[in-house]
Formats: sequence, structure tokens, C-alpha cells
Amino acid sequence: MSSSNKRDYYEVLGVNKDASENDIKLAYRRLARKLHPDLNKTDPKAKEKFIELQEAYEVLSDPEKRQNYDRYGFSGVHVDMSDFVRGGIPGIDELLKSIFGGGIFGGFGDDDFGFGSFFGSRSRRGSSPRREVGQDVEEQIEISFEEAMFGTKKDIVIDRYVPCDECEGTGAEDPSAVKTCQTCNGSGEVRQMTRQGFSTIIRTGICNECNGLGKIIEKKCKVCNGRKVIPETKTIHVNIPAGVEDGVHLKSQGAGHIPSRNAIPGDLYIGIKIRGNEQFIRRGNDLYTPVELDIVTAILGGKILVPTLDYKNEKLTEKELTVPPGTQHGTEFRIKNHGTTYLRGKGKGDQYVIVTISVPKNITDKQKELLIKFKELNKN
Repeated sequence: MSSSNKRDYYEVLGVNKDASENDIKLAYRRLARKLHPDLNKTDPKAKEKFIELQEAYEVLSDPEKRQNYDRYGFSGVHVDMSDFVRGGIPGIDELLKSIFGGGIFGGFGDDDFGFGSFFGSRSRRGSSPRREVGQDVEEQIEISFEEAMFGTKKDIVIDRYVPCDECEGTGAEDPSAVKTCQTCNGSGEVRQMTRQGFSTIIRTGICNECNGLGKIIEKKCKVCNGRKVIPETKTIHVNIPAGVEDGVHLKSQGAGHIPSRNAIPGDLYIGIKIRGNEQFIRRGNDLYTPVELDIVTAILGGKILVPTLDYKNEKLTEKELTVPPGTQHGTEFRIKNHGTTYLRGKGKGDQYVIVTISVPKNITDKQKELLIKFKELNKN
């Protein structure tokens, strides 16, 4: 893909340009789950999107490459994905394990229910059963420009899965109906040895009999039918910080799916969509406001009212601005600290008022006469 056709790496990962290393890792993990071809069978472009994601992560996760990219764009970095493509995309568990130090995906234990799409599991060292990890939940909300500028609070209703109260999340009708898996002896893992020449290769994988849980349910709970979980509708209270950008994802830790009582809950990722405001154009933390100025005021100077932000009262307001005589079309006036609040750190950006000169299309005979006189006087 040529650089002219590439999407901005920050856009690919859905993060701000000041995103931390941890933010980038979390964004990559979330999108890798969504786009990996092994899991996304419905999108014909899943492989292409995943390779794009991999390339963006390779650059932004490397401090030196990221610095060069921030300074010079695509011309400042070179990423060769040919080996990655030719060698085949690694399995998602194998790929993410190399980054996060543990598997992210695994079966849940009931193929009919399709929990592979809801939950994953992380393995622990040793022979103890795998500890399940709840899958994340994604939601999107739309907020106004004012709410993005001043911050707001929202209630978001989500659907998730939580442990069944009837069986206390065991999936069994009673404790005696849960048996240790005989295939893996309760470890949740099996080993396979293969010989290549004079070498012996040992591979460790998830036990297919118990799907890595180390337990077999012989008599299922009548409420959840052995699935261990039941659906729940929950209201999540979300604080949206002032200065949030369009397209970012806010994280509510632990608000995702919960596959069992001792599991690590998934997270909730909230995509932010901001409705536009024709009075303000946002570029980073600065705001640009186009203002139409009549030709007389541009020549003689004067005072005009321009839209701006009143952070103290959290509302849009107007501010008086003095325009000097002879103001030209395209002139910018800077209003300090009237831009967007910095998400990290203190302070705000600036507001730039951009002047456009309004030339009347229809004038009276008297106005025409005066303009001709003005032109003649100007020659002298």
C-alpha cells in the first residue's frame, strides 16, 4: 500500500497523538480481538485491516519509530510487512501472548452457546486450571460539541453476561456434578511431542476436552444450562472528560462480560462521536472560528463580537474583539487559553479567529458614487 493511500497510524488504532504506551497496547489488544481473521469471519477485508493494524502498532509501540513518524510522517519510517504476510498471520493467542505475556483467547466450554465470541482465558504458569477472562464490551455514544468541551456525565445501558446465581457460576446443578477432566488431569493444558530429525519438540495447547478449564460438567444447571452465565442489562455511569476528541475510546475497567465468579472481568470501551459545531473547527487543542467582517469595518477598524467558550459557566458565549484598521482577508486573531482543555496536564489550547471580508453583491447608486470617489481619493 502506497503512503498516499495509508491511514494515519493513530487513526488506525483509534488513539490520540499524546496516547501513552499503555493506551496504545490496550487499543491494539481490543482491535486485534475484533479484526483477527481467525475470529472475524464476516468481514472479507479482515486480513487486510489486521495487517494495517499490525503495521500501525509496530510503529507506535516503538519510541524511536514513533518519534520519526510524528516528525516526518510515513516518510520517516519504513515498515516491511512482507515477511509477516508471507509467513502467514500468527494465531491470535500466540500473537498477543508475545505482547501481553499471556493468552487472550480460548474456548469457554459450550460450543453451542458460542462463548468464543464473548470470553477469553489467560493461562497461569504451573498445572493449575486456566483463569478465565471476560471479553470486552463496546458501545458508542454521541455527544454535543459543548459536552466535549466542558465534560459531561452519561448513563450507558449495556448488555453483558454475569455468573448465574442459581449455580453460583459453576454451570452445574450441584457441586458433585463437576468432575476433574481426565484428559488433562485438571491442568487445562495438554502436551504434544513431535520429533524432527534428532530434536524433540514439545508443544503445549488448550485441552479440547474441557476447553482449558480443567473441569467437566456432568449435570448442567437448569437455569443457565451449564453455560455458567446469564444475560444482564446494566446501567454504567460514565464521566466524559473535558477536551475529549471525536473517535477516541474511553475505558470503564471491569464493566465487561464476567464468565465466572473467579474470572477477571472484561472492560467496557466507549467510542465517542461528537456532533459538529459550525462556529468552531478543532485542530488538536486549538479552535478556529471563521468570522465574516464587513468591508467598512475591515478598512476603518472597530469592535466585533465573536463566539467563544465560557469555561467558568460551561456555556457558549460571545467575546468582544477589537479589529484594527486595514484588516486583511484571512487575518488571524489569537485568543489565548480559549481553546480545548488538555486531557493530560493543565491548561488549554488557543482560539484563532479567522477573518473573511464580506463584499456586498448589490449596491445602490449612492453607494457606487461614494465608492468611486473613495477610489479616486485613494489614487491621490
